[in-house]
Amino acid sequence: MSETDPGLFSVESDFEALLDPIDEAQLWLSESALTDAMPKAFALMAQVTDLESHCLPLLKGLEKHAKALAEYLSLQSQKIDLVLQQQLAQDPNAHYRARGLRFGGSGVTLQVDRPLAVGQALALRLFLPHAQVAVFAHGEVSQVSANDQGQQIEVAFTAIRESDQDRLVRASLQIQQRLLRERAERRRAGEL
Repeated sequence: MSETDPGLFSVESDFEALLDPIDEAQLWLSESALTDAMPKAFALMAQVTDLESHCLPLLKGLEKHAKALAEYLSLQSQKIDLVLQQQLAQDPNAHYRARGLRFGGSGVTLQVDRPLAVGQALALRLFLPHAQVAVFAHGEVSQVSANDQGQQIEVAFTAIRESDQDRLVRASLQIQQRLLRERAERRRAGEL
C-alpha cells in the first residue's frame, strides 16, 4: 500500500475507469487487505502481471540466445493482457463508468456524467490499454468541477498495491517520453 504522494508525476492520457462507492473505512487498507478486496478477475490479472514481471528478466536473458522466441513470448503476454483488460472493462455492475483524462502514481483525473462529492470514497478499476496496465485501487474524491459533460473529478489514491503504483508511474513516464520525442520531431521538421 502506498499513501498518496502529491509529488508523483502524472500525464494526460485517455483511459477507461470503473468506479464503485465504498465505505470510508475501506479507504486506508493495507496492501494485503486491498488484494483481498479485489474482484476475483482483477486478482487473477494482478497475479498474471506479477508473474510476468518476475519472468521478464529471464526473458531478457533468453533474448541473447533466442531473440525470436523471447519476442514471441512477449507478444503472447501482451495479447493475454489486452484480452483480460477488455474483459474486465466490460463489467455491467460498475456503479460509474468514467473517462480517464490524467493519471499518475498518486491519483487520477476523470470525467463522470453523474455527480460525485468531494470526500466520496471509491473503489477504482483503471484500464490503460495503450500501456497494457489494469489497476485496482481505492481512492477519495479530492476535487470536483462541473463542465459541459458532467463533472471532472480528481481522485487521490488511498490504497494501491506498490507494484500497481510502479506500473502507473512507468506508464506515465513512457507517455511523457513519447510526447517529448514527438515534440522534438515536430521542432526538427519545422526547422528544416
